[in-house]
This record gives sequence, C-alpha cells and structure tokens, in this order.
Amino acid sequence: MSIRIKLFALLLIFSLIPLLVVSVISRQGIQELGQVQSDNLRADMIKILTDEMHQSAKDSAKLVQQQAVSLEFALKAIGAEAEDVLNDPVGSPPKVYFAEDFNIKGRQPADFGPSPQYFVISEKGQKTPSSVSLEEPVFFYPDGKEHLKEEQDLTRLCLLKPDLKSFFNEAGTALHRVYITLNSGLHMAYPGHGNYPANYDPRKRAWFTEAVERGNIVWDKFIDASTGQQVYTLSKPIRNRTGKTIGVVAIDIQLVELLRKEDLTSQWSSAIQAFVVGPVKTDDGVELRIWAEAGHKETNMSWMTGLPNEVRYLQSSTKNSMIGLINSIAKGESGVMRMPYNGVESVWAFAPFRGEGSYVLITPERVITRVPERAANQALELSKNLYVAVGAASFFTLLTVGLVAFVGSRKVIKPLLVMTDAAEKISEGDLSVHVDVKTGDERETLANAFNHMIPKLQDHLRITKSMELAQEVHTSLLPQGPPQAAGLDISGTSISCDETGGDYFDFYTPPVSGGTGILLGDVTGHGVSAALLMTTGRAHLKHASGHQEPLDTRIGEVNKLLCSDIGDTGRFMTLFCLEISPDNSAATYVRAGHDPATIYNPASGEKRELMGSPMLALGIFDEAEYSKFDVDLTEGEIIFIGTDGIWEARNTKDEMFGRERLDQIIFTNAQRSAAEIQQEIIAEVYKFQDGMEQEDDITLVIIKVNEFNKA
Repeated sequence: MSIRIKLFALLLIFSLIPLLVVSVISRQGIQELGQVQSDNLRADMIKILTDEMHQSAKDSAKLVQQQAVSLEFALKAIGAEAEDVLNDPVGSPPKVYFAEDFNIKGRQPADFGPSPQYFVISEKGQKTPSSVSLEEPVFFYPDGKEHLKEEQDLTRLCLLKPDLKSFFNEAGTALHRVYITLNSGLHMAYPGHGNYPANYDPRKRAWFTEAVERGNIVWDKFIDASTGQQVYTLSKPIRNRTGKTIGVVAIDIQLVELLRKEDLTSQWSSAIQAFVVGPVKTDDGVELRIWAEAGHKETNMSWMTGLPNEVRYLQSSTKNSMIGLINSIAKGESGVMRMPYNGVESVWAFAPFRGEGSYVLITPERVITRVPERAANQALELSKNLYVAVGAASFFTLLTVGLVAFVGSRKVIKPLLVMTDAAEKISEGDLSVHVDVKTGDERETLANAFNHMIPKLQDHLRITKSMELAQEVHTSLLPQGPPQAAGLDISGTSISCDETGGDYFDFYTPPVSGGTGILLGDVTGHGVSAALLMTTGRAHLKHASGHQEPLDTRIGEVNKLLCSDIGDTGRFMTLFCLEISPDNSAATYVRAGHDPATIYNPASGEKRELMGSPMLALGIFDEAEYSKFDVDLTEGEIIFIGTDGIWEARNTKDEMFGRERLDQIIFTNAQRSAAEIQQEIIAEVYKFQDGMEQEDDITLVIIKVNEFNKA
C-alpha cells in the first residue's frame, strides 16, 4: 500500500470521522434547540396571555366598580331630588298613568310598546319582549289603598319625571328600573309598565324593609315582579326635613350587563365566562356564591319565592386550589390560577370587587394555549427544516473533504501529523518541542500559535508549582499543633478558600505573666495578596509577642509597623488576641476590629461576648490606640475565637450559616474535646453549604477551660 493511500486513510480517520461526529451532534443540537425554543416560546406566550387575562379581570372589575359607584351616586341624587319635591308645596295635579291603565288598551301612554331590554321569562327560559313607556312613569297602590290616587304626594312625585328620564337615558343598558315607594304604599316606577301582581305590596319587599331598617344604601338580588327577570336592587331611604323616613328610592340593574360579556368574547373567545362572586359561610365551610353570571340561562320564578333555587356557587374539582382561590378573594387579592371548571382544564383570573366580592373570568386552557401551540409548532417545524438543511450541508462537506483529502492528502496531512506528534510530547510533559512548518497558509499560522502556546504552558506550570510552594509555606506558618497547657484543651485550624489564604492564628507564651496566648487574625480579601500581608503581620506579631510591654502596647507597635508596610493600599488586618493567666482563672484580651470571641457556659446555658470597646483594625491608622480588657473564667467554660467565614457561609438558597447555628453546635457538643467540637463545626458548615463553593477563609480556635491550676 502506497504512502499516499495511508495518508489518505489517516486523514479520513482524523478529519472526516470527527467531522461526521460533529455533524451528527450539531444536527442533534439543532433538534434539541428547536424543541427548547419551541417550549420557551409556548411558555412565554402563555405567560403573556395569562397576564393579559389577569389584566382583563382587573380592568373589568374596576369598570364594574366604577359603574356601581356611579349608580350609587345617581341613587343618592334621585333620593335627594325626591326628598326635595316631597317636602315642597303642591301644585295642580297632572295627568298620570296607574298600573291598571297600562293593562287596558286605549288607556295606555302613546309610546307604550314592546322593548328588547324588557322581557318576560317562560318556564323553559324563553324570553318574550315586554311593553314599557319611556315617556310616562307608572303609579301603583296596593289593594285597599285607592284613596292614594288623590294624595298630594302623587302630584309631588310627578315632578321627578324629567329627572328619571334624563337618568335613564344616560345610565345605559344595565339600568332596569327606577322607582320610589312611600310609607303610605304609593309607588312610582320608570319606565312605565303594567303586569303588577294582584297581591303586590312594595313595602313588604326586602329592598324596602332593609333600606328602612339599615338607614343606608342596600344591595341585593331579587326577581322583578312584573317580568320575572333577575335584577340587582340598590335602595336607600328618603327622609323629610325632620329626618323621619318617608319612603325608599331604588334602582334595579341587570348586573350581567355590566360583566362585559360581548367585549370579553371579542377579545378572547365565546367560551369565556364572567362572574361576580363573594365568599359566604355554608354548611360545607366557606364557598363562593355567584351573584352574577354572564350567559347564565334564567328560568321563570315567582317574585314571591325569592331566590332559594338560584343560590349557586362557583366550584372546581381541585379542592385545594379552590380553597386558595377563596382565601385570596377574601383577602381582596387579584391573580391567575389554573384548575378545572366543569371538568375542563381552565384558567381563572380574578380581581376584587366591592369589599370581599370578586370579578372572575374563566376560560378553557385550550383558548389560552391555542395561539402559543401554533407558534411553538411553527418554531419546531423551522428547526426541523434547519435540521434537514444542516444534514445535507454536512453530507456535501464530508464529500468535499474526502475529495480534497484524496487529491492533496500528503501535503495537507504532513504538517498536521507533525503538530500531532508535538502535542503528544507535550501531553507527556515535554515542553521543549518546537514545530517547524512553512506552508504559507493557515497551517503555518496554527503551528506558530502552537509554538507560542508552549512558553505560556511553561509559565502556567511554573505558577502552579509556585502556588503549591506558597501553600506549603502558608501551612508551615500555622501552628503544627495546640500548646500543652495544664487545665486547657485547645484546638485550632485554618481552611483557605483559595490556594493560599489571609487568615492566621498562632499560640505563644506571654513574656511577662506566662500562661497561654492565642492570636487570630483576618486579612481583607483572600488569595496570594492576602497571604503576603498575613505573612508580614505574622512576623510583626511574632516579634512583638516576645516583648515585655503590656498586651495593648504590643498590639499598638504591630499596628504602626503594618501601617508603614501597607501604606495606602487600602488593605488591613483584623485581630483578636487573648492571653490566659497561668492558673486559667482569668484572661486579658485586645480586639482590633475583629469579631468578638464568645465564652460559653454549658452548665448554665449562657454565653458572653468579649466585646471590649470599638478599636480600629491593624494597618489603617498608625496613631490608633488600643486597650486591653480583663475577664474572669470559670471551670467548664468554652472559648470560641473565629473568622466570619464560618457564620457568613452561604448555601444554595443564599442563606447564611449564622451565629445561632454555631452556638447550638458548641452547646450540643460541650462534653466533647476541643478538637471534636472544631471538627463538628467545620462538618456542619460544609453540610450547610450543600456543595456551594467556599467564599471566604475559615479559621477558628476552641479553648476548653477544664480546670484551674491550683499550684
């Protein structure tokens, strides 16, 4: 076999096969990307549409609320007009129409005729238009009250006819009727109509009695006595100038007309349903009573029976979600939920209306997801077309590469083989290789880049070894073991978050009093720069620990030395220094900007913070003064000194470990040795982090005061 064929086969193995693999992976990636983009598009569009539906619910609730307020305002205005005319002098009686006039042909007003807004409901729910007069109101009196035809109040009420007509023309289709009933039984309603039941007495209706009893505006649902239509009635008392109630003014509205069914249908779908609901207590708990429902088919009901059979509740088969909806509505909240309605997965949007009531929109999920599904399918189809195009392009690319390899395999492959051989040597640790390729094209550029890469690898290797050495030096600077102090059990450790750290702790023997000295410091930041500053601070502290001056004087000397070393770098070092007396009964400490040490008493369950007074960290101000403080110790107490890398450790939920967890660990493990308590703290911190990367150095020293040295 010729060398050219071998090279050709080699090129196929090293070039075409990887290209084929990449092509397959890229096609798979395109397909997966298309699926992801399709899903994201679907989710985003559904989110937009559900938010839009939520906004529709809030807008509709606001509109209904505004219309309700407007109707209440109009009711008050009509009541005020009625109170004025009923207290004014009487003029000449005008021509009026009583209920019986509307039922007798020839005695009816000239404009009396059928109106699509008013209808009579049959037992099967069929609607037959009912006749009304928009020019004349109707007057009615109960049985046995014929003398009311001559009442002066009848003349006074006629003065309200222009106001009632004006109000009716401006109120819109939601308005059903406006009427006034006096305590005498005299009743005037607009628009004028007949068909009053023979035994009808408006004074016995709940809208009359409740308005008189409460003395303010009352909302409730009733059956209109003349048509059988369900209406919502607003009523309020009217009074004379002495404040005595003389009657009731009321407005009947069709709340369903306010639910914007047609507007919502045009915006969403005919499948959308609108409700006005309110939470009420029932035998089954709290349920949502339906006060109004757009599109609900009414059936004939007697005006005397009230609405017992029409008490309906908004329900869903998902009880937990329904309870959440009821709670949200009771709190006056708005929102969007997904749960079934009548067995169909639906989207519910709700917004507060009139106190604890709520405006609710329900639409099947298919309405919300129809457009997103179509868009998502189009995106998926586009990715499939791209998948096919990439496949075809990959095929022709492979074919072209194979053809080019067959024609110029030796010339193309040889430089690559040279670089491959060099790469293998580098992988084995030989960084002295050099690739000499002179082709005048990209292969030569690649070879030059390869040659430039080797010195950088050498630098990286040298830095890595230097960092390993720095870590060894940093570790060697820390105590190799705790001091052997009679009556004390001491353990300390430092764990860096980088290759090297800026935390430091050490033990020494105080030069004047003897006993046991403990140093623990924390340099700002971490890494190499912090480790270098820590080394400088350690040297100064080591030197000062042998001086005969008091502890606060020694710390002041170290501060001046660090200030001269650090200069204006903005770096500094916090320090806590504790010197325990030879008999272990007392201690002296200096706190230079560091967190206070804590003394735990397991016997009493109490702890003490060695706060001292606020003093600057080392290396900030060379004239800073430091003070020492004394503290008495008790046998059995545990002293903790540490850095904030412990209690500021965070988990995947961005929660901090905190001092309370640390206190609990120390109290729980108080009977164990200092080393065991230390290990337990570190283990709990790692467990709390749950795989999160350590953000700061962790350093701590545990001292157990087991007993005093009596000698």
